[in-house]
Amino acid sequence: MFNAKRASANSVINRVLSNANGVGTSKSQARNNSGLKGQNGHKISDKAHSIKELQNLRTVTTQYVNFVKENYQGKVASNINAESARAFIASKAQTVASSTLNTYISTMNKVVDNLAKDNIGSLQRNDIKDIKQDFNTSKNHENRAYENVESIKEAMRDTTMSISSDLQAEAGLRADDAINSSKWTINNDNTITINGSKGGIEYTTRALSDETIQRAREAQENGYKANYTEYREALREAVISTNQDYNGTHGLRYNFAQERVEELKNNGYSEDEAKAQTSLEMGHSRIDITNHYTSF
Repeated sequence: MFNAKRASANSVINRVLSNANGVGTSKSQARNNSGLKGQNGHKISDKAHSIKELQNLRTVTTQYVNFVKENYQGKVASNINAESARAFIASKAQTVASSTLNTYISTMNKVVDNLAKDNIGSLQRNDIKDIKQDFNTSKNHENRAYENVESIKEAMRDTTMSISSDLQAEAGLRADDAINSSKWTINNDNTITINGSKGGIEYTTRALSDETIQRAREAQENGYKANYTEYREALREAVISTNQDYNGTHGLRYNFAQERVEELKNNGYSEDEAKAQTSLEMGHSRIDITNHYTSF
C-alpha cells in the first residue's frame, strides 16, 4: 500500500506519472470524470493524453520533486506545498525564457491534480494560480501597487503574520523571505540581511525603524515561520477589508519600490542611482527588473 507521508522522491514521481497517463484514452471522458474546471470555467482533464504532454509532465514533475528533495533535507512528501512550488518556479525564472516559464507553471497544475489522487502534500491549484500571478510573464505591464498600503498593514494587525506584511511593504521583501525568520540576519544598523533568497542570493534591506526591527527580533526569537498559503489568504482578506483589489503578495513589493525610489530622489539621488540602490535592497539581479516595478 502506498504511504504518501513516507514516499521517496522516485515513488512520488512514479505515482504522478502513473496517475496522469492518459495516452490513447478519451480526453472528453477524462474531462467529465475529473470534475475539474479551468480558469475559464470549462471542464479540464487531469490526464496527459499525448506522448509529448506526458513527457513534458515527466520533466516538470521530476525537476520539481528533486528540487524539493535537494532543498528540504530530503523530506519530500511533507514539503510538497505552496512554499516549495514557489521556490521552484523562482529558480526556473532565473534560467528559462518567459514562454518556457509559463509552460512550467501551467504544467504544475496537472502535477497538483495527480498528487492529490494519492494525498501527497498540500499543494493546490489555487497556489499555482497565485504563483502565476506573482510570476506573471505576459507582455502587459500593470502597476500592482496598492492604493492605501497603510490601511492594509493596519488590517493585518489582527493576524499573527503582520510582521511579514510590514517587512514586504517597508523593506520590499519577497513573501517567502518575509514569512521565514530563519532567513534573517538582523544587523546593528537596523538593516536585515536575507540569506538564501530567490536563486540562492543574499541581499540587505534598507534601514528600518526601531519598532519594526524590535518586532522582527521578537519574531525571530520565537522561531517565526508562517505558512505561505495562510499568509496569502490573510493578506487577501486584509486587502478586501480595506475595499481594495487584491494584487497578490507581490503588490506590496511594488509599493516599496515606488516609494523607495521617490524617497531616494528626494534625498539627492538621480533617477538611475535611486533605481540602482532600490534594486540592491530588493535583491534584484538586474536593474531592469526594478524598472518593471517603477515605470508605468
